[in-house]
Amino acid sequence: MNGIQAICMTLCYTCVAVSMITVLIPQKRTRRVMSFVVGLFFISTFITAMSAQINAIDLRTPDINEIPIPTYEETDPQDAVAQMTADHLTQALNELLNNEGIFPRDIRLTLKISDEGRISVVRADIYISEKDKDKTPEIKSIIYRNISKEPEIHVTGEEVQQMAER
Repeated sequence: MNGIQAICMTLCYTCVAVSMITVLIPQKRTRRVMSFVVGLFFISTFITAMSAQINAIDLRTPDINEIPIPTYEETDPQDAVAQMTADHLTQALNELLNNEGIFPRDIRLTLKISDEGRISVVRADIYISEKDKDKTPEIKSIIYRNISKEPEIHVTGEEVQQMAER
């Protein structure tokens, strides 16, 4: 592929050079001679590029062991989309709560993709600390306004959070 690319690039550069030289050729007697020289230059440059790159073009059929086989995880594409959407939605909800002065320990969303391709939140779990316990109605309101699902609020202690981080 690099050989073909090099030939095409040489051809393009030669065309530009020939067209610039053609503009500069005088209209008198020397035009015929100069046109011949420019045409000869163009053809020789193209042939030189072809002969230099012809060895670089590999036309043989590759061995089956040489063909790279892409590896994919065995996950369902819908599951990957649901997980990616849940990650982005979790991040957005976390930012919304942070803007209100609420710092949740964890937000876990479970999403479902219907056969029509609609993504819906099946379950929302918000883990908060003891100090944010009094903000539970505000948390529920923010989450419900944004995902139309009332979350389950779980109050966790410091030791529970440290165990979850391990």
